[in-house]
Amino acid sequence: MRLSLLAILLIVPISGCQTVATNLATNMAIDLALRPVVHVAVEGGIELKPRPGATMEVILIDSKNPSAAIILMEGGSGSSRIINSARGFLSMTREDFADKGFFVAMPIAPSDQTEFRGGMHPDYRISNSHLKDIGSLVTWIKKKTNLPVWIVGVSFGAVSAAYYAVNGKPKVDGVVLNSSITLKNRFIGDDVPVTNYALDKITVPLLAVGHEDDECPDTPASGAKEIVAASISSPNAKVLIVSGGSDMGRHPCHPGTPHTFNGVEDEVVSAITRFIKSNLK
Repeated sequence: MRLSLLAILLIVPISGCQTVATNLATNMAIDLALRPVVHVAVEGGIELKPRPGATMEVILIDSKNPSAAIILMEGGSGSSRIINSARGFLSMTREDFADKGFFVAMPIAPSDQTEFRGGMHPDYRISNSHLKDIGSLVTWIKKKTNLPVWIVGVSFGAVSAAYYAVNGKPKVDGVVLNSSITLKNRFIGDDVPVTNYALDKITVPLLAVGHEDDECPDTPASGAKEIVAASISSPNAKVLIVSGGSDMGRHPCHPGTPHTFNGVEDEVVSAITRFIKSNLK
């Protein structure tokens, strides 16, 4: 566990990008100040312009001698409200990944995506616009760091990660899918579930993680096994089904539940870290 007294947003001018306004730090500082952490978090930010009429803010966390860069795609709508609350699995653990030796980038819903709970609509996550947005970040990271780039998603964020791994350019070096949406619901159509993608086109290492007690109706743990079974072109596709933790959430698809690995976050972060580092070239 970690003890944080303060969250600091470090703004550094970067060629080709605008710096993110300091309001990104405000809500993070309030929430993270209450979280247990071993050091003071220093987070940076950039603003990319991936498409005409759209900007995308990205939270950055550097690490000493990182072995890889990871793009963290949060679930839900991926809005600034969700990410700044630091309650989702990836927004909560982003500093932990940096501590594990990764350069961390966490994009926030772009400026033209606000109609679905204040952020990304599920259909946008399987659109060419989304591919362009993520692709611009992959390109920026590769130029800045010269590191292998992995994409990691949870729930709706796993939709983004899987869709990019199948269709995106430039290619990422690996993909991790957590609590993946594999069944449709009233918010999403037939094209959104990850198991409907051409997963046989994924040619990089893939880890699919599920929780055996995940009761979110769209993300059964069995979906992780289906994803791995379909990823026949991946050089190393593995499934991890975890157990334990606790259920403190108000809804089975919300934070504080097995869906977001409540109570076993450290174990899942460590497992993801081991998989990524064991598959670095």
